[in-house]
Amino acid sequence: MNDIASEVRALLLTLWQAERKPGVRAWAIHVALTYAINKDSTVNKRDIWKLIQDEYIENLHISFPEQREPAQSYRRASGDAWEMFIEEYLNSNDQLRKEGIRAVRLRGEDFTRLTNALGVNLRPRDVDFFLQGVDESGSTRIFGALFPKASYAERIRADEGASRVLMEKGLWTATVTLDAREELGTEDQPSVKRQTINDGAFHGCYSFNEHTSPGPKVHIVQCTVRGMRNPLIRDIVRSWRAGNR
Repeated sequence: MNDIASEVRALLLTLWQAERKPGVRAWAIHVALTYAINKDSTVNKRDIWKLIQDEYIENLHISFPEQREPAQSYRRASGDAWEMFIEEYLNSNDQLRKEGIRAVRLRGEDFTRLTNALGVNLRPRDVDFFLQGVDESGSTRIFGALFPKASYAERIRADEGASRVLMEKGLWTATVTLDAREELGTEDQPSVKRQTINDGAFHGCYSFNEHTSPGPKVHIVQCTVRGMRNPLIRDIVRSWRAGNR
């Protein structure tokens, strides 16, 4: 991990120096996470995330000396970075490409058209990603929604509301997490977050943290497993195929 730490530090500083706009902060976290995973896929992704957090907070002032609260900056940027990672992870997956499936963000008229068709009252910020498939005739169809969260804090309740609304309309929904604070507890001693998931707030929870305790609705995702043995990929594909029968 020491070698990865020094390389992550150098990478963050290089990216920050190349572009000083605030938006580069989330992008730099995303790039650093992807680089570190590719460098050593055996390291738990939550540990890599913590390493990036430490390097970010310690070194942000070098490129952004006006930033007085680097921890607050990290909290804002890391959520966006996790969404970037999940979007790229899914849309580069060969199995999903074969099925014609993509994770998409809907905004403006596209979002309004979908919510009107479903008859639901949601805002664009309520849903991070929709799952879209292309059938054999070439027509596209929205069949699911994803709610990525690096850590839950109290935000799972907001996601639960949107998820349940969409589930009632027949969409498949999932919360995809790094469980960065390890907030899910166990099946024997579930946290409020796990209980919310077990009570049907989503069809499933998919954690990229290998230390998360699995359960009937809580699945562990290994980044290097790309096909149908990956529970997230498997369940997305099954949901898409079920709707095409």
